[in-house]
Amino acid sequence: MADVAARGPFQLVVANGDHMFGGPRPRETYEELARRGVVMLCGNTERDLGAGEFPPPPMGGRRREKIREIFEWTMATVPATMLKAAAAAPHNLELRIDGGPLLLVAHANALNLDDLIWSDTGEDELERLIGTPSPGLLVVGHIHAPLEMYVGQTHVVRAGSVGLKYERHWFDIAHWADVAWNADSGEWAATARAVTWDFRAEIKAAYAARYPGTDILPGYEDR
Repeated sequence: MADVAARGPFQLVVANGDHMFGGPRPRETYEELARRGVVMLCGNTERDLGAGEFPPPPMGGRRREKIREIFEWTMATVPATMLKAAAAAPHNLELRIDGGPLLLVAHANALNLDDLIWSDTGEDELERLIGTPSPGLLVVGHIHAPLEMYVGQTHVVRAGSVGLKYERHWFDIAHWADVAWNADSGEWAATARAVTWDFRAEIKAAYAARYPGTDILPGYEDR
């Protein structure tokens, strides 16, 4: 958020899902985003936490039992009213300026909270996931690594995540995307941003909270 403020001001700051799952301070994170006026969208984990239902495989993959333990810890840590409010958030945000192409910000894709957009996803599947009408720019999260690609006329940007990186070389990097309307070209532009963060503070907070996922936090092996 400090990097966002330094590069701003921005008219909107959007967090596109999975705010409260995967770290030791879920309630504090949600409250801080709300305090700052961030537009929070619903991700698959907000939906699942709000329903109180741990999803079936392949959720969690080879760490499924660890992820289940984190899920149950989060359910016990965050007030039910907050879980319900997060689950009731919109699934996407649409913006259009001066009759130009559509900007769509969503969690996973234009259709749902689950299906994944990979660099090697088939063309037909990609066209389905960008939706109809196809946006000029689609910004998603869900997968925790940045990505930029084109599907027909749609510019697809995966902003990456702030925390819970799976790639060791990004353990101390937070990613976000800077989106702007270019009135001269009549197009949306997106710039990937990366900023270092204090991963040791997150691990320290995890120990203090008795967070069950401490050993899979980014940088745990490198602290």
